[in-house]
Order: sequence, then structure tokens, then C-alpha cells
Amino acid sequence: MTNLPKSDVGERRAEQSAGRSFRSVVMAVSVFYITAALLNGRALHEDAKKREYGKVRDVWVAVTRPLNDISVFLQLDHFREGVESLRKENP
Repeated sequence: MTNLPKSDVGERRAEQSAGRSFRSVVMAVSVFYITAALLNGRALHEDAKKREYGKVRDVWVAVTRPLNDISVFLQLDHFREGVESLRKENP
């Protein structure tokens, strides 16, 4: 029974060790989310400041403040402005 052809591509790739390692997948996903957070740092911080006053707002403002500072310092927030302007021009 072990000589039957594998119908699942995932099983064949796993046997050949052709897939990505868990570590490389975690690294790629982490880089994606960190990049997204930095590109949207100012908007995330502005949204956090619009929340209802309380502990939750204070936590979100504290968490997003460094993202905002880095985004503005490196001028990464300009990329978001450019994309938003393109979206407004082409609805």
C-alpha cells in the first residue's frame, strides 16, 4: 500500500522536504506585519487617539506611539498618503 501514488501535493512536498521551514515562514510573516505596522504607523496612532477615553485607549496610544514616531521620522507615512491619493483619484 505504500507504493500508491500520492494524490496530495502537500504530502509529496513534505516527503521531499521541498516546503519552507517553519522558521522561515514565521520570519516572513513577522517581516510582513512589522513593515505593514511601520507603513501605517501614523494612521494607527491617529485611530488609537480617537478611541473612547479609558484604559484600552491608553494602551493603544502607548503601543502605537513608537510606530508613529518611527514612521514619521523615516517618512514611511508618505507611502500611505500616496496610495490614499491614488485611491481617491480612481474610485
